[in-house]
Amino acid sequence: MTKRLPLAKLSLLRPFVAALSERGVDPEIVFERVGLTEAAVLHGDESVHIMVVHQFLEACADAVEDLTFCASVGARLDPKGWPMIETALAAGGSLADFLSTFVSQANEVASSVTTYLEVRGGQATYGETRLFHPTILPAQNDGFMVGLAVTILSSVLGPRFDAGQVSIILCNPDVLPASFSDFKRLKGDEMGFRLKFPSKWLAHSVDHKALGNSVGACNQPENGSNFLTDFRAIIAHKIGQGGLSANDAAALVSMSRATLARRLAKEKTSISDELRRAKIALAKDRLRSSDDSVDEIAAALGYSDRSNFSRAFRAAVGLSPRSFRSQIDANGTDPKT
Repeated sequence: MTKRLPLAKLSLLRPFVAALSERGVDPEIVFERVGLTEAAVLHGDESVHIMVVHQFLEACADAVEDLTFCASVGARLDPKGWPMIETALAAGGSLADFLSTFVSQANEVASSVTTYLEVRGGQATYGETRLFHPTILPAQNDGFMVGLAVTILSSVLGPRFDAGQVSIILCNPDVLPASFSDFKRLKGDEMGFRLKFPSKWLAHSVDHKALGNSVGACNQPENGSNFLTDFRAIIAHKIGQGGLSANDAAALVSMSRATLARRLAKEKTSISDELRRAKIALAKDRLRSSDDSVDEIAAALGYSDRSNFSRAFRAAVGLSPRSFRSQIDANGTDPKT
């Protein structure tokens, strides 16, 4: 066992914040259960004991009442912005080169697990071994990591990927969603997960463009408008808590700012347009249904002062916030603008 304290970066929890919001669960409720704050996760770079992370992930699954929650998050995650993934992609070459580089990078930053790639004859094994004995069963953590690993493998191999040739060993196979039914799922122990697959796959060349485009998207709906609908729902949930920056919005959906910008460009929109749209929508709702002052609404949306908010509102709606509210009061319906 290691003498190092097993730690993990709080920033690694950002994908789960977005996923909780998608399920209609306030992430702050889950953070409170394990003594964390949403602000520390979204904006900080602190590390905590890995058991806090395990507790948080288990609490997430409880909150949404879905045992497969974290594996589903891992399977749909876009890890293109992760430094280890970027470095492994830059290494070029085969799947073996990619995984070897990723393993090397992971072990440089990990203090709770040893990540490994092992080849014995016709079988390769990719997995993690814990360097400590967990005090709770880390089922959700392992489900997330399996989901992510399977997404990477299937994206690299494309049509050559055959789920029936992959064995997944983890402490609780029940955390894997129905989409994993074609895999061989075996019960292991609490000391880490393993994926076993044909070693001949390691010689397959990595298509950088295909990997970058498909990782994290393999379990997403093909209809791009579903992504836009989901993105709007996520930022609408957060926009009234002091506003959002473009980087904040990207973190909520577990993407780099550049990746999110590219994704929205396909929908003929942009991050700034979507943030502006969400702010105006919430402003109109509060002007209709609350007694909040214009100053209070401006502050909640992250505007530095009332005049900036009023200019932005007038540009979008054609009326000042005060005029919009007075016409609502007079007519009971939205004014025609």
